[in-house]
This record gives sequence, C-alpha cells and structure tokens, in this order.
Amino acid sequence: MQVICPNCGEKATAENINIQKMTAVCAACDTVFPFDLPKVKAKRRKVKPPVKFTLRDNESLQMEFWTNFRLDRSEAFLSSLFGGIGAMVLTLMLIGGKDTPFILPLVSLLIALALFSRLALTVVNKTHIEMDEESIKVTHKPIPNPFDQGYEVALAGVTVIQYEETAISKKEAFDTPRYRVWAEMADGSHRTIVNDVIEDYAIFIAQQLDERLHMDTGLDTFQVEDSRRLDDEADMRDVVKTSQSAR
Repeated sequence: MQVICPNCGEKATAENINIQKMTAVCAACDTVFPFDLPKVKAKRRKVKPPVKFTLRDNESLQMEFWTNFRLDRSEAFLSSLFGGIGAMVLTLMLIGGKDTPFILPLVSLLIALALFSRLALTVVNKTHIEMDEESIKVTHKPIPNPFDQGYEVALAGVTVIQYEETAISKKEAFDTPRYRVWAEMADGSHRTIVNDVIEDYAIFIAQQLDERLHMDTGLDTFQVEDSRRLDDEADMRDVVKTSQSAR
C-alpha cells in the first residue's frame, strides 16, 4: 500500500504514517492528511468447516479446534510421554532402593509430573480464536498454561487476513504441509494469528476472519473524524519536526 500526499503527490514514508489514527504527514510539503485503507479482498476458495472444528458467529466470531491430530509425529507429545514414563519408573526404583536420599525420588517425581502436565496440555488443550470489533484473541484451553497466556492482534490498520505454508514445512517437505494465518497491516508488515495448522484449517480460519474484518471495520466507508483531526495533525507535525531535527 502507498500513501500519496494529495497536495504535492509525494509518497509518505513509513515513519510519517500513523496507522492507528489513519493519518499521514508529507515530509516534502508538511501537509497532514487522512487516508483510507484500500479495498482489498483475499482470493481464496470457499470451504466448509473442517471436521472437529467449532464455529460460533454471534456478537463476536469464535472458533476452536485441536491441532494435535498427528500425535505420533509430535515431538512435544512423544518426548513428554516417554520422558514422563521414564521419570516415573526411576522414581519407583529410587523409592525402593536402600539408603536413597529422600531428595532424589522427590526430584524425579517432580520431573515426571512436569512432563505429564506438558503431555496433558498437548493432548487436551484446544486453540481458541475470538474476534470482535477491536482485536483477535488467541488462547489455549481448558488447562491453564503459565508459560502461554495467549496473545492478541489489534485490528487497527489490518487490511486483509491471509494464509501461507510455513517456511519449515516447505524446507522439510512435510507429508502434511503446515500453514500459518496472518494479518497484513497497511504498512505491509505481517502479524501471525495462528501457526502450524493444516491447509483446510488455514483456509477456513483466514476466510472467516477476513469476512468478519470487512464486515466489522467498514473499510469502504472509513473516514477520520473531524473532531480528532486537529490532534492528529499536531501529533504528526511533531513527528516531522523530530525527524527533521535529527537530520
């Protein structure tokens, strides 16, 4: 996407674009102006919800699904399973041993419990995606994971939701290719929404999110409010002054 100054026709640089306020400033003539997002629609084939995929579309769009369909090839699953069993066997052996310090079986038991907890997270948890008018939230439930609190992708400045095969899937030539779904911003940058999903999941997720994005944001009629324009111009002029002084 290129943001062109309506006064002199110069292209606004990335540092002079405020995506959240949809306002830009021209470094050439110092004109502050609003801009609209382009009318972009991803080209993809329509697909039905994949098997074991839950979709709810009410006030917010909600999706939930498992990504553990190939446990026999999941490193997290296999290492947790065999590691947990091994640690538990070692714990029982240490408990039955004579003159074994109490701390050794305790440590081995804690390791086993940690590995089995990881195993449960891999097998039981689903990926949950919730999209409202402001953001896309991604979490993993129902078992809480202190090391994975989920993440959020703000919709401000998002132009389209797309999907592509992951780099490692292409490099390793997976027999079941894996994909990521990402949001493209007005400045051309990408923000990952979900990663490591099969193609049907990626297509359906991207399709649903993109349709909701265009429905909720009203991209075709978006306008900067006049009441905020003066504040936006002041902010952007400060950016230009700072940039010019730095040069």
